[in-house]
Amino acid sequence: MKALYVSAIALVTVAISICLLLGTIGWFVVGFGVMTDCTDNYSCSTTGCRPCTTTALWINAGGLAQQLLAGAGVAVLIRGLRTRQGGRLASGGAALLVSSVLIFVGTTWQAEHSYCHAGTQGYRNSYCSTGD
Repeated sequence: MKALYVSAIALVTVAISICLLLGTIGWFVVGFGVMTDCTDNYSCSTTGCRPCTTTALWINAGGLAQQLLAGAGVAVLIRGLRTRQGGRLASGGAALLVSSVLIFVGTTWQAEHSYCHAGTQGYRNSYCSTGD
């Protein structure tokens, strides 16, 4: 087997693993940390106030997107194994890896910035407003 082809298979396999890792353990860690902060700030449950509901939606969207990327990665790997085109397989793996990291960072950022803003429901009574 050619070195590029073997490297491409390894890259896609790593990218799929990263997607699965970020879509499971990463989803749990971000959810636990960010949702704890949101519910502490607003003294509510995840379903009890609008800012935390929005935060939860961003976190869940990120986890679901990672799972979908993992599925797409499996499809890329299967197609690459059938066609034996190392260059395309490597490009697909790199795109998958970059997409996974960008989605993780983007949805986490959106989740963190979806609460603790003046004007959101419950903001005045939360300790988010102590610095205003």
